[in-house]
Amino acid sequence: MDISTDRRSEKVVHVVVSGEIDMETVDAVRRAVTEALRTTGVEDVLVDMAGVTFCDSSGIAVFDETYQTAAEQGVRFRLFGVRPGVRRVLEIVGLLEPLTAPLSP
Repeated sequence: MDISTDRRSEKVVHVVVSGEIDMETVDAVRRAVTEALRTTGVEDVLVDMAGVTFCDSSGIAVFDETYQTAAEQGVRFRLFGVRPGVRRVLEIVGLLEPLTAPLSP
């Protein structure tokens, strides 16, 4: 599991996750997205999932919780580059659309 965070602009934080998200690695993902949400002036937190090969229910729960927290703070939280296997799980649990919808200006 590798995670990196990059502040793309004053208002955008980009989190890149690769590897497997499961019970052993989910705390690192939680820390990274929580820190991104706490960034001063952030309006968008974008999580690049292109390198994620597996995501279990603990990871899905973190993304759902983070989405809700971000919405309460007025921050847009989105996943992108989601691979088909993870995409299907998000679709089944009803989170694909809210977590991957394009950002409107």
